[in-house]
Amino acid sequence: MVLEHFYPEIIIAFFAFATLFIDITLKKDHKDFLGYFSLAGIALALISVIVQSISTMASYSAGKEVQVVFFNGMIYNDIFAMFFKVVFLVVALFVVLASVDYTRKDNYKGEYYSLILFATFGMMLVAMAGNLILLFVSLELASISTYALTAFRKNKANTEAAMKYFVIGALSSGIIVFGMSILYGVTGTTNIYEIAKIIPHVKDSFNSALILSVVLLIAGFGYKIAAFPFHMWAPDAYQGAPSTISAYLAAATKKMGFVAIIRILVIALPLYVSEWSVIFGVLAVLTMTVGNFSALKQTNIKRMLAYSSIAQAGYVIAAIAVISSTIPNVKYLAVAAALLHILTHALMKGGAFIAVAGVSLLGIGTEIKNYRGLGKRMPVTAMALTIFLLSLAGIPFFAGFISKFLILAATVHAGGIYIWLGIFLVINSVVSIYYYGRVIKYMYFEDFHGDKLKEPKLIATSLIVLAFLVVLIGIAPQNFVHFSMYAAASLFSHGHGVVMLH
Repeated sequence: MVLEHFYPEIIIAFFAFATLFIDITLKKDHKDFLGYFSLAGIALALISVIVQSISTMASYSAGKEVQVVFFNGMIYNDIFAMFFKVVFLVVALFVVLASVDYTRKDNYKGEYYSLILFATFGMMLVAMAGNLILLFVSLELASISTYALTAFRKNKANTEAAMKYFVIGALSSGIIVFGMSILYGVTGTTNIYEIAKIIPHVKDSFNSALILSVVLLIAGFGYKIAAFPFHMWAPDAYQGAPSTISAYLAAATKKMGFVAIIRILVIALPLYVSEWSVIFGVLAVLTMTVGNFSALKQTNIKRMLAYSSIAQAGYVIAAIAVISSTIPNVKYLAVAAALLHILTHALMKGGAFIAVAGVSLLGIGTEIKNYRGLGKRMPVTAMALTIFLLSLAGIPFFAGFISKFLILAATVHAGGIYIWLGIFLVINSVVSIYYYGRVIKYMYFEDFHGDKLKEPKLIATSLIVLAFLVVLIGIAPQNFVHFSMYAAASLFSHGHGVVMLH
């Protein structure tokens, strides 16, 4: 039965529409129910994906054929897709949980939660897309939903952030469509895996057009992931959006761009790996360096975290650049490292922005100096935020160290010029310690005379669980690394349904 492979998507779509209908019937005082209802839907979908993932990996381990291709290659529901679906659903789960506290006094809760569900649904489709048309339509479904969420509170800051995000997003979508249209014009198909088979036969005749397509796709998706020099929208959007939505943008929406980049460039355009890997190598160094050095001078914690996200994207891009290495098995390690860092960053950065949401909810501003004495005023929030910041800096025994170490290992194993990517990663990680440490200094080592504050319970719950996961990956990463390795291997299985781990 085909439908059983898509239970998570069906669940999310059902709850998205149901949230809107239930919203009509509820009185204003009972709207918080919508948050719990959405939470239940996301939890069910997440459990379904995890069960699918475990079952599929078990089948692969036993050497069994597993169906991953559906609807004539329109959808590839492989472990690579499942990995990203887990990331998107985990982020959505904790954002919605925190939002029950954060939006308690807001109107339009039905629209708020349904938009998060629709955005998550779009991202899940992007993760499975084996066709350029489905990929683009799903990308736009998720993007348009997040544009509206950014402007949710309708104040000047929200509206300005949403407008900038929308304009840049629309521009990037146009560039992506242009790049995709060239691919279709040259190959006559929109199936990503079929494009890979056709390109060797048309490369000599349409080489310039294909190179232009590669450049346009990198530029278009570069906007989506906020890579240098396409990153300038991110600080304004993250600062102006409601903090829970900032968490969603940084932890989930950006990751959607990486799905598309990896699917299209690694699978459809491997013959141009030497071209796009050079571009990615340069972008990686510039993105991580500009992001970190820009974060050094920020006085607003949301802008600091935004520039930090830009730098973290540079680390993932570095791993993707290493895929072009001819050293056996390095490409598997590089993709696995990129995937693991995407997961750890989602937990770390999502948690950091949720912590900011909790602090803001109690009337404390987003300037870093306002966090003075937070360790005494909000001990749970401060401790969780400290864990996230230390992990983002790559301190040992936290999740960020493990994923950065894998990226560094990939660059070292690749050798040659790739080692420079590892060197820049280490240098930038050291630089980042300063601005992460500055926030910790204000929270614990700056005097402040004030009463202890009552921390929002659901936000505190989100932070405790996320902090636990960050520490768990840091001290016992085996299962998470295993999952990312399977996902990487499935990407290169070309939909055959059998994964060979190298």
